[in-house]
Amino acid sequence: MTNYLTRLLSVRHFDMRNDTHIVNEMKETACYVSMDFKDDLEKTWKGTRGERRESYLNGAGIAKDYVLPDSHTRFKGIVRDYDPAAASRARKSGGGAAPSNEDVITLRNERFAVPELLFNPSDIGIRQPGLADLIMQSISCLPVGLWPGLLANIVVVGGNALLDSFVQRLQAEILQRVPDDCIVRVARPADPVTSTWLGAAAFAAHEHVERVAVTKHEYEEYGAGWVARKFAAGLGVD
Repeated sequence: MTNYLTRLLSVRHFDMRNDTHIVNEMKETACYVSMDFKDDLEKTWKGTRGERRESYLNGAGIAKDYVLPDSHTRFKGIVRDYDPAAASRARKSGGGAAPSNEDVITLRNERFAVPELLFNPSDIGIRQPGLADLIMQSISCLPVGLWPGLLANIVVVGGNALLDSFVQRLQAEILQRVPDDCIVRVARPADPVTSTWLGAAAFAAHEHVERVAVTKHEYEEYGAGWVARKFAAGLGVD
C-alpha cells in the first residue's frame, strides 16, 4: 500500500520515491477505509477535461491537506483540513504550493483508494483475493459446524487495523458472504501493533510450550506434518 501511494503521489504531486518513510506516515495518519467506495470516488471526481465539479472544489469532506516535513523545524508531516480558499489562491498564482514556505499535498481519492487494496487487490492487477475472501477461504476448509464460533470471534491485528472504518468494513464484507443466520463480530485489540508479539511472548513463556513447539531442526527433518502432529498432541495446553 505504501508503494502504491508513493506511485500515485509521484505522478500527481511530488516525486516521493526516495521518501517512502514520509509516505508511510501519510498513509497511517491520513488514509481511511471507505464504507462506500463508489460514492466516495464520485465525490472526489474532478469531472471531465477542463471541468472542476463543486464537490471537488470544496473537498466534499474528504480532501485533506498534508504539510510535508521541512527537516529543520518539523520532522513529521501534519494533516489538516482542506482549505478551498488557499487552493484557489494557489491556482490563480500559477503554483501548486501554499502561499508560504510549506510544501503541501492535497490528498483526495488517495485517502481511500489505497486502503481499498486490502479488499480489492485486483484494482491494481494483483491476482489474489481480498481480506474478506481470504477469511472465507480459510473457514471453508473447516466443518460448517465450526463456522459460528469462528465468525463471531474474528480479531484483526497489525498496523493497518488502525485505519479508520477498517473493522466496520471488514465485518460488513464478511456478512455479505455468510448465511443470514450467522453472527459476525470483528474485534481489534487496544494495541493491534504489539498484541501479536505479546501473545507470542506469553505463549513462549508457558510451562508446557514444548508440547507444541517445533524446533528448526525438527521442521527441516520431518516437514510441516510434524507441526500438525505436535499441535494435536498439545491441545491440552491452556
